[in-house]
Amino acid sequence: MFPFLCNKTLGLFAAVLVLSASPVFAAPAAPAVRTPGSTVPTGALKQTSQQHPAVTSQSTATTQPTATPQPQSTKSEASQPTVTTQPAPTDTAQPSPATPAPSQKQTVQPMPAASATVKPAADKTAPPRPTAPPAVATKETKKPDATDNANRVKSKSAVTAGHPFRIQDKEENYKSRLSKSVTQRLDAALSDMIGGTGEKVPGLAVIVFKDGKEVYRNMMGNRFLSPRNKNWNLPVTSDSFFRVASISKMFTATGYMQLVEQGKIDLDEDVSRYLGFTLRNPNYPNKAITSRMLLSHTSSIRDYPTPYVPFKSSVQSFFKTENCWTKSSVPGAYFSYSNLNFVLLATILERISGQRFDKYITKNVLKPLDCKGSFNLRDFSSSDLQKMGTIYRKTKGESGRYYAQIDDRPIELPDASRLASYRPGTNAGIFSPQGGLRITPESLSHLLQMMMNRGNYNGKQILKSDTVKLMETQVWKYNPARRNGDFENDSIESYGLALQYFSGTGATRPAPNRPDFHLIGHLGEAYGFIGGVMWQPGTKNGFLFLQNGFATPYKQNKGRYSKNFRWEENFMKAIIENVFPK
Repeated sequence: MFPFLCNKTLGLFAAVLVLSASPVFAAPAAPAVRTPGSTVPTGALKQTSQQHPAVTSQSTATTQPTATPQPQSTKSEASQPTVTTQPAPTDTAQPSPATPAPSQKQTVQPMPAASATVKPAADKTAPPRPTAPPAVATKETKKPDATDNANRVKSKSAVTAGHPFRIQDKEENYKSRLSKSVTQRLDAALSDMIGGTGEKVPGLAVIVFKDGKEVYRNMMGNRFLSPRNKNWNLPVTSDSFFRVASISKMFTATGYMQLVEQGKIDLDEDVSRYLGFTLRNPNYPNKAITSRMLLSHTSSIRDYPTPYVPFKSSVQSFFKTENCWTKSSVPGAYFSYSNLNFVLLATILERISGQRFDKYITKNVLKPLDCKGSFNLRDFSSSDLQKMGTIYRKTKGESGRYYAQIDDRPIELPDASRLASYRPGTNAGIFSPQGGLRITPESLSHLLQMMMNRGNYNGKQILKSDTVKLMETQVWKYNPARRNGDFENDSIESYGLALQYFSGTGATRPAPNRPDFHLIGHLGEAYGFIGGVMWQPGTKNGFLFLQNGFATPYKQNKGRYSKNFRWEENFMKAIIENVFPK
């Protein structure tokens, strides 16, 4: 899911999952944890207190109903659904041992969405709201330096519009080194995005860098909305975890390119050599498929019949079928955004490194970047599960409440026995390498800093400078005369190695009337999540943004001035015009 990503790509698999008659409800406050096949703990549905229960693991003999997954195709990451309880987002998450899909839960009838529209926290007569989880409330924050103190534009006692929780006014969640007027304009633009109608969203996060220094951050709205009691809502904070959809591809590619640097993988070698079986488009049996093609979505692989490799299948058996290959385009010549490319890349990574994909990325990418997150839900501690952000959509009309799509309460953990029996190098798609990473906004900013600093993060060389430059280099560019890509569905004009290019003069331009302003990075769009990590090439200017849901469908939010979605335009336009003016 990178910059041109996700939802716009309704492509070959725009199937719609039908919302079940009984909407999914969340348990109060902090998440209970349910392992596959268990029911919601009785106490989790009982309204007894406004205090958040600790995360517990419950398992019963009652199993949950499942339905046959429907194929999906999207420009962003997609994965395997197990039940048809909710309308399908344009890209979907793969329920697997590491990343379970949304499950149907038995709950009571829905109550009105008390928190569909987020109120500013200025109402001093409202009942006391819960604070953030203990780990957040007791976290020791870095004391601001003199420069930061001089430039801060609000006092600790002030409340910013759009912040329903006072913890969002704390230094780790809100600060600005911009001028007072610029800060006020940017605050106002972001605050206006929070709500439950039109283009509004339940929660958001923004972090901006200029000349290599962080100059602005803002966490607004809710990461969790209780359908039973608004006092059980939880705030978006810098250490909230979100499933970041196709932004995950940047982390997968980082791990893969490390093996390229070590000489263990050649970008232009036939990947059959690494997979242990012959991978060919049956329509072009003499044309080898390379890593460069997989990383740039020019492999001639398409997300069909499914945009994921089912857990019980191997990549070898899956890619033997003709259905997942284009018939009219030779490998290397045509761009078609496909999540299956990254399933293959992750499987190759396992075969070459000898490690399971999730463990390799944690050890070699996330830990060196000081990132909190994982491709495997079982890696999260109980306290971290309390910080998990839910992804929402309004599936019963704009006037209804937000319905959870991913990581609702109780949080469902993957099946440990399946993970234990998995043999690395057979189907790394079980970890959703194309979109299943759960990570915090703070940690995403570490990846951004690394890319802007040519592979270096806090003195640690994660990638070589030349490697970052190679990833940024355009491998494919859309040519309208040749129609060498699925531009209508993918809305992507140019792509490097797991990175999108946004030209200031193109159809995916970041801001109106800014032909001088280009960006590189990746977008993520899935289940209602919208986000992006991007930077100006050749500079240390960049930013990230994310939202954990939306009130109205994709089709109502086509861009005003570009092929991006309006949500993406709203973020990019507000940041660029205020922080990077002409």
